[in-house]
Amino acid sequence: MSKKITFILKLKFEVYIPEIESFIKDLSVPYTYGCDEEGTLSFEWFVNPEGRSAIILEKFSDSNSALVRVNNLITSPVNEPFQELFEIESFLVLGNADEKLKKELEGWNASYLPYKDGFERH
Repeated sequence: MSKKITFILKLKFEVYIPEIESFIKDLSVPYTYGCDEEGTLSFEWFVNPEGRSAIILEKFSDSNSALVRVNNLITSPVNEPFQELFEIESFLVLGNADEKLKKELEGWNASYLPYKDGFERH
């Protein structure tokens, strides 16, 4: 059974302003990459400026790795500007999240979809 965890955060924003582009390219991605979290497999932004929406797709090797990412985010310089620029419309946690991760995500209104079956090619 797969231990991988995936976060899908669907975001919305009022208007696509230069600060959003700057936040993603100059703060969010470089900071997250610099955290050097071994179990963070990917961290990607997808943005629709006209639709005023964005998706953050994050993949982790397991629940502990996802927990490290969450804790790093909470204490990071990314947290406050993120909350000022974006509203979280939905937060999906895919995979078999353990109780420690679920406890840490309380209050985030996450929806959990446990892993059932499938494969991934590289």
